[in-house]
Amino acid sequence: MQNNQPVNDSEEFVYQVCHKSFLSLWSYANPKGKNSKELCDILIVCEPDVIIISVKDIKLTDSGNIKVDWQRWLSKAIEGSANQIYGAERWIKSASNVIRSDGSQGLPFPSSDVRRIHRVAVALGGDDKVPIQFGDFGKGFVHVFDKISFEIILKELDTITDFVQYLIDKEDLYDSGKLTVFEGSEEDLLGYYIYNGRFYPQDFDVIVVGSNIWDEIIKKPEYKAKKEADKDSYMWDRLIEHLSQDALNNNLEFGPDLNESELVFRAMARENRFQRRMLGKSFRDFMDLAAQRMIESRTLISPQSSIAYVFLAKPHGEERQHRITELEGRCFVVRGLQQDYKTVIGIATERYEPGKGFSFDIVYLHKETWTAEDQKQLEYAQREFGWFASPQQKLVHEDEYPTN
Repeated sequence: MQNNQPVNDSEEFVYQVCHKSFLSLWSYANPKGKNSKELCDILIVCEPDVIIISVKDIKLTDSGNIKVDWQRWLSKAIEGSANQIYGAERWIKSASNVIRSDGSQGLPFPSSDVRRIHRVAVALGGDDKVPIQFGDFGKGFVHVFDKISFEIILKELDTITDFVQYLIDKEDLYDSGKLTVFEGSEEDLLGYYIYNGRFYPQDFDVIVVGSNIWDEIIKKPEYKAKKEADKDSYMWDRLIEHLSQDALNNNLEFGPDLNESELVFRAMARENRFQRRMLGKSFRDFMDLAAQRMIESRTLISPQSSIAYVFLAKPHGEERQHRITELEGRCFVVRGLQQDYKTVIGIATERYEPGKGFSFDIVYLHKETWTAEDQKQLEYAQREFGWFASPQQKLVHEDEYPTN
């Protein structure tokens, strides 16, 4: 955003999404497209997903003919957004990188063989008086939200993975041809989705989305228990924020460059909210044990993302180069010990001591194949340095919606 202070509802909305939401790491406000013209209001690139968001703030007129007023608003607010989105999608197909609003180059677009495009229109100004329409407007499915429903969805599905999965599942529901009767609003459809275990039932020809489903969902004790348990997950969010700020401020002295760092942040951020709860708890517990000098390193497996994480805490004053060398070695060992997990992310910091600061180093290791020579190096590292030579395993089970 060029202005520090948004001046209208649409600019305020763009600001909130790009700077305040969980999408902020990959959000581009008012990126450029063909002939340096504005491509869309918000472009989000988090491989393999590309989310094109168009925001229209159209005031509902009062001509005395409600049908005419509705049609004019729908044409400008929704069809106008759909046309902008389709145009942006055409340009992206031939582009290599995002072009920021200032003309500088942003992240590369995912390759066409893995890229998933999601089209989102946010219609402001209807004052909850016009029925929101979504679907295929000629060149692909467009999700259409009003301001209230979109803010609820961003708050409830507050990871890139949870949010994108909702978009995919909703589009699949539309493509299935099942008749969906709306008596409520978009947030009621979200409530129906959550109530059914985050999927839409397949054994019905007609789905009726009643009113007040969302209000009933958020009153349930299981939902409240989930929100309480999810507080642990935000430790993971804070860790991502610390790491990304260190990378942007060039404080990751011996870590990878910013492009490789983005691989780490993207992988960490693609963990869904439930998995982040487990990761956040584990990292917090690890730091507590490390502060008591009861543990130096820990491995954690994420089945959701098929990533193995290595945490390492060393004393204050140890050379950063030595620390990251050990972290790289430990990640290599874990890659060999966990043959089903080809990606390993390492995070190193200092043991916590009151009044002292901390720094981070990160490692991203992806290795498709494991050779006999790799195995020899693993065994040497275990024998010579003791890295995970006698690992202790612990299985943890937790319900996403606790009942007790």
